[in-house]
Formats: sequence, C-alpha cells, structure tokens
Amino acid sequence: MKGYVTKSLQFLACLFFLTMNALAANPSSLADGAQLLKGSERIAVLNEIGSIEKEYGVRLAVVTVKTTNNVKIGDYANQLLDSTYKDGKNGSMVLAMDTRDYYLATDTAMRQRISDKGGIPALEEKCLPLLKEKKYADAFKAYALETGELLAYYEANGKAYDPHDAFSWTALLIALILGIGGGFLIRRYLINTMSNVVPALAASAYLDEYSFDLTEKEDTFLFMNVSRTAKAKKSERHDSTDEKHGGGGGKF
Repeated sequence: MKGYVTKSLQFLACLFFLTMNALAANPSSLADGAQLLKGSERIAVLNEIGSIEKEYGVRLAVVTVKTTNNVKIGDYANQLLDSTYKDGKNGSMVLAMDTRDYYLATDTAMRQRISDKGGIPALEEKCLPLLKEKKYADAFKAYALETGELLAYYEANGKAYDPHDAFSWTALLIALILGIGGGFLIRRYLINTMSNVVPALAASAYLDEYSFDLTEKEDTFLFMNVSRTAKAKKSERHDSTDEKHGGGGGKF
C-alpha cells in the first residue's frame, strides 16, 4: 500500500512538472495579472487575438501586471518577448497598473512589419483613448484589430505602414490650383452682381457727423482679476528600442 501511494505521488509530481513545462513552452497570449478583465471579456479578447495570430502567423501578447517592481516598462516588455514570447514574429502590449504605464513592444521580425515611426503611433491612436477610459477589453481588441490592419498593409505593399506614403504633393498642387481658380471666379461673380454698391472716393464719405455727440469723457478703473492656469505637461514617453526590439509607450 505504501509503495502504491509513493508511486501515485511520483506520478502526480511528474504530471505537474510536464504541465508547467507545457505552459512555459506555449504561454497564453493573454496574461491578465492585474485582473482587469471578466470571464466573458477574456474570451472575447483571446478570440480577437487568436484570429489575427492565425491569419498572419504571428504572436500577439497582452500582459497586465500590478507592478514591474521598478523595472522600466519598455525593458520589462522586451524581456517578456525574449524569455516568454520568442516563437517568431512577436508583438506585445504591456500595462503596469501602479504607474499607469503602457508599452507596445516588437521583436526584430515584427518591427519590419510594424515600424516605430508609423505603426506604433497608429496602434496608440486606436488603443490609448480606450485605456484612458478604462475600457481595457476594448483597448486590447483594438490592439489586435489594428495590428491586423498593419500586417495586411505590409503583405499588400511589401513594406511597413508609413502615413507619409499617403501624402501626394501632386494632389496638393492640383487642389490649390482648383481652390484659387474657383475662389477667383466666385469673387468676380459677386463683384459683378453688386449693382447697388459704389466705392467712395474718400473715407470722410462714410462719416455721419450728426450721428454721435460726446458731451462728457471720464475713465474709471474698477478692479482687475488675474488668473493663472498651469501649463499642461507633455505626456512622458517610454523608449526601450535597440537592435533587437522596437516599440514605444507612455502613460494612460
């Protein structure tokens, strides 16, 4: 009997060890250590992330922690990519709730698809307003969806998204010419239809000397209010980019 119990314990210990190894080898794309999401929200976020991961062959991680224990948020996110999420093209969104910091990290392969200059600001534009409103589930889903858009752009164009590519000097020049020409034609039309208006030869023609009579002049100073408003500080930016990592972050 004693030998049976010993073997059972050994079997359970072995099973536990294998389970931990499996989790370490295939970590979840959602690690909500700060417990920001409810059960249904977790499922919705995982479904959104999973669909993008499957479609584009990438790994997207959303990680929330109560604290990074004084580790810089960008360095913390990079360490996660290097130690946990290291199976290919990886990106992550990391939140530290004690300092209200966020960071969007990319590894070398993902950085080619989501650039620091164009892709990270596009992600921030979608996610940051939702984070500030504490709509965390919506922010995480927006992160996944916008990442999908950026990856689709890369596959279609062979390069990372850059907002400057959408700007056309030719289109601007054509718009200016059309605007100036249209404005000139409208001005000429309005001038030609002003039949009841005749320009005066001198400024005195516009003065009616009987319209105003000043009999007394007096200035009285009553009081003055001075109010000062503190100038808003620029949002603190976080940058932990290097040869192996891209990304960016700040406060939310």
